[in-house]
Amino acid sequence: MINGHGDDRNCYQNPIRADFSSNVWFGGTDSELIGHLQENMQMIGHYPEPDAAVLCRKIAEKHQVKKEQVLAFNGSVEGFYTIALAFRASVSAILFPAFAEYEDACRMHSHQLDFFRGNDLLKTLENNPGLIWFGNPNNPDGSVFSFQKISRAIEAHPETIFVIDEAYGDFYPEFESAVSLTKTVQNLVVVRSLTKCCAIPGLRLGYVIASEILATRLRNFQQPWSVNALAQEAGVFLLNTKTSLDVKLISQLSIDLQHEINQLGTFSVVPSKAPFFLIEITHGTAATLKQFLLDEFGILIRDASNFRGLNDRYFRICVRDEKDNCLLLDALKCYVEKINKEKTEVAQLTHH
Repeated sequence: MINGHGDDRNCYQNPIRADFSSNVWFGGTDSELIGHLQENMQMIGHYPEPDAAVLCRKIAEKHQVKKEQVLAFNGSVEGFYTIALAFRASVSAILFPAFAEYEDACRMHSHQLDFFRGNDLLKTLENNPGLIWFGNPNNPDGSVFSFQKISRAIEAHPETIFVIDEAYGDFYPEFESAVSLTKTVQNLVVVRSLTKCCAIPGLRLGYVIASEILATRLRNFQQPWSVNALAQEAGVFLLNTKTSLDVKLISQLSIDLQHEINQLGTFSVVPSKAPFFLIEITHGTAATLKQFLLDEFGILIRDASNFRGLNDRYFRICVRDEKDNCLLLDALKCYVEKINKEKTEVAQLTHH
């Protein structure tokens, strides 16, 4: 999906005051990282390591796995496409609604596809798909499978490769990663990202951790130099210096915003502990609301109608700081007032 993702601000001329469409940490890029990259800009004059070996060692240390289990990619999306290529023409089951790139990667590489809802995970596994793909936490609804459920499912279905996208794990309170399982099972690939939690979407940096057998297979399909020199340097710097996000604060901001939006009427929130959540608009469409917020307030939201399984009434919000959240609430109140006024005018015309 070249177009249609959350942060489509490049498509608009309007100045953006607050971007709620992107699931990137609202605190922004670390100023120390920016300074470090500026000081090391000369490295763009030389080829980076073709396999990002130093970065992969740092990632392995962070997760306490062997370096042979780690591959770095130009964003997690490149990881998905490499996995789909390495298992070309397999049967894949994909959770929905979900990040579209799982499906797009599989279609590009001739997978036979099946789709399942979250509560049908175990039933879907009874069909023994070659691969099963899902986000944990899942985008766009923030749903989570417990570590225990995942662990039992992986052990009970050794012939199925589990591809788990943990791009948002660092945002979720008390999240337990499946990475530790890669040391003991042979059918698990965990895809993670530094893009979201470190606010570096322009650099593109993700990685895969898998059993040594699966990692070797994926490495055979990986392009050399896929991670540029600045991205490699940024990854090493962040892994050496990165402090943890205040996950409880972010989750509470999200829960508070969900509650306030639910109180407005016209909007029905799908509950989530993640920083992002889905909302169904009961009058009008997400596209209409998106344009109103952009034109009147410079606010950008994610029209979620292009997620499989969602209709034109769904949009997604990713929480920001209290000031921006208040701006969004005021804007949504204005939309509700506008809708109610239109309803009153229609009712009066009908009466006359």
